[in-house]
Amino acid sequence: MATKSSTRTSRSRNPTQDTLAIALTILLANMPTLFAFYVAIDTYSADLGIGFFRYLTTTMSGALIFAVLWTGIVFFAFGPALVDTRNRR
Repeated sequence: MATKSSTRTSRSRNPTQDTLAIALTILLANMPTLFAFYVAIDTYSADLGIGFFRYLTTTMSGALIFAVLWTGIVFFAFGPALVDTRNRR
């Protein structure tokens, strides 16, 4: 059985476009984090009698932990690509 090999033509890539594409990917990948903060802001009320930071670290501590861990995972996954793109400039 014969296989057909195809070659990819190399185009001149723009490092700025690559950086923007990676930044957009990181933003999209962090949508769960942004949603967790949206929920915390949406459910907070000044009538609770505590400050927002205390509310975030006590009542919404699960959302805060999730946001920090998820952001770390995303930057661990996409960080090397972002650094590589920055170094090619």
